[in-house]
Amino acid sequence: MRDVTALKSANIVTADGIRAGYLLIENGTIIGIEECWSGAATDYGSRYLMPGFVDIHVHGWGRGSFAYKGDHASLVNMSRDLVSSGVTAYLATSGTMPDDFLKSSVAAAANYLEAATPADGAEVLGVHMEGPWISPKHLGMQRADCLQSPSIEGFEQFNALAKGHIRLVTLAPELEGSLPFIRHLHSKGITVSAGHTDATFDQITEAIDAGLMHFTHAFSAMRGFHHRELGVVGALMYYPDVYAEVAKQSGITIKPQAFDILYRLKGDRRLVLMSDCMGYADFPEGYEFHHYLRQQTFRIRQGQLEITAQNGECQRVSPDDWPVVSGLEMNFLDSVKNIVGRLEKGLESVAQIACHNPAVLAGVASRKGSLAVGKDADILCLDHELNLTDVWCRGVRQPLPVR
Repeated sequence: MRDVTALKSANIVTADGIRAGYLLIENGTIIGIEECWSGAATDYGSRYLMPGFVDIHVHGWGRGSFAYKGDHASLVNMSRDLVSSGVTAYLATSGTMPDDFLKSSVAAAANYLEAATPADGAEVLGVHMEGPWISPKHLGMQRADCLQSPSIEGFEQFNALAKGHIRLVTLAPELEGSLPFIRHLHSKGITVSAGHTDATFDQITEAIDAGLMHFTHAFSAMRGFHHRELGVVGALMYYPDVYAEVAKQSGITIKPQAFDILYRLKGDRRLVLMSDCMGYADFPEGYEFHHYLRQQTFRIRQGQLEITAQNGECQRVSPDDWPVVSGLEMNFLDSVKNIVGRLEKGLESVAQIACHNPAVLAGVASRKGSLAVGKDADILCLDHELNLTDVWCRGVRQPLPVR
């Protein structure tokens, strides 16, 4: 007797449009979308069923911060919490940190992802190394004391510890040695992205020829556009086949008009939505971090998060206070809500830029990123206000925290 789970909806978001029917799941995999079904089914009425979001650039969120803790517990918490924002799969994203810390972090990520089950929540697909091969001229919130020069040998040490699970590397293509480094990564099927870079247009062109195909947090931490030196921004807009990602759409990181300009150029084919969240509540004890955009300082003292504003006012947050912790950073779904009305095909466009395109860059499009036969049953159920009512990760219905 086959154990098939059927989800019924009048609005199933597929790559071929929105359709009515039954989404059929067996052993965590989608086995069909049928107009009729004679067995039991969960009836979602007119609510939307769409693929889960794939976040390829997330350092932490909720009660976990991989980039700053780099341990098993941080990934447990991230996977558990990210589902409440609609994220069903992600790349654990590092930062430019001390070498020993990075090595232990990528090893922890590999061990976690090889042992985790669908019941653990959002799936860790691999590692995104944002640095340490970046420019000191565009550090953003990265550490100047932990920069490294591009090194194939150095990378292979990281990747060996990660058991081959490094999927994406952000680097500055103008650094000496970067072109052979990019070719090496490309030959291994690893996505190479330009970020935290002061490269010229010509240097980016050479990097694209070597295998670079993506741009990390477009417009931010990179050489801007000038009509006589197009820079990194000019290159990412000029070349139509490269991908460009944008961070959460709060209006703080980039203005809505900047998003709209990039979307007009990239469209659904090449734009990527991600969060670039940090997971402040899981920073290490004693760590202090100043967010220059929010003009707030975050520090952990005696297990509590202290947030100090520019005027000196201080808020203390317990990591166990989920309603407050979950609101510290704009989540993925809220970012989607802020842009869906400006996209060409609404939720169909969202399914492309927040699900399919990032799955391509993470190297998992064969099993992630769309509701199609043979793919993992990573499914979101959204009401007509796009509020999340249900999440399925690889066919397992997830518990959602109460806000």
